[in-house]
Amino acid sequence: MEDAFFSRFPGFQPNPSLSTAEEFSRLTHYMNWSTGSKRYRKELAKFASTEFAHYYEIGNKLQNYQALCQELQLEGPFASVTQCRKALAKVHINIFDLIDCRRTGATVQRFPNQAALKKYTRETQKIFPKQAAKADGFLKELLRKIF
Repeated sequence: MEDAFFSRFPGFQPNPSLSTAEEFSRLTHYMNWSTGSKRYRKELAKFASTEFAHYYEIGNKLQNYQALCQELQLEGPFASVTQCRKALAKVHINIFDLIDCRRTGATVQRFPNQAALKKYTRETQKIFPKQAAKADGFLKELLRKIF
């Protein structure tokens, strides 16, 4: 899946050992996109969706939710999607950092509250595109208001 995204950019060599933010920054520089431009936002949404799907869509809806709850070490068991969604609604993590857990082996940082997540996300500019998260459905439980 990841290769399908990058294959649209001849000559660009992806580096899966880099974080998602670093990799997209490299692509942005390579393609000479202006940060915040319409093209930049469109490609970031595609990249984010592709990356998440590559690392996190492993089975049916319930299996995906259960795997995410387990990875985040949430108290279970979770027998339904609703139970998983309620548990995830209380977790404050950066979605790009979550992807990096699988991509680079990093550990996802959990924040004690939304304010701390908001501060971190703004400082690092690791803002997962809202339209990509909502389109997925699975991710919208992790969305938090950043602005």
